[in-house]
Amino acid sequence: MRKETDYAIHMLKYLAKQKAGFISLRELASDTDISFLFLQKIARKLRMSRLIKAGAGVSGGYSLNIPAKRISLKMIIETIEGNSAILPCLCVKNTSTCKGSNKKCILKAKLTKMNKKIGDILDKTKLTDL
Repeated sequence: MRKETDYAIHMLKYLAKQKAGFISLRELASDTDISFLFLQKIARKLRMSRLIKAGAGVSGGYSLNIPAKRISLKMIIETIEGNSAILPCLCVKNTSTCKGSNKKCILKAKLTKMNKKIGDILDKTKLTDL
């Protein structure tokens, strides 16, 4: 995982702990020691994927858009990083050749099963489990 994904998980966990209302990014940045500008970039991606919502005005900020118990690690990772896999070629379905190679990939067949298991674990792990 990239640092951005790590911070997105922290941001969502922080928002999940809030009882009600919106939390400003400045408050979140201060409480988590994450750069305000970096949080803005992360918040934009999370908002575009509808994991969080924005509130305007003096008491505005961000809050979860869906319950934390419905947000999986897989959703967060794919929001920030796009489709992910233990090997890049596993993100591409129905292909047995690696990019730039005419040979069949000996790893893809063996690691596809492992990649699915990891994906299932990430999908079953919810924000409330962390």
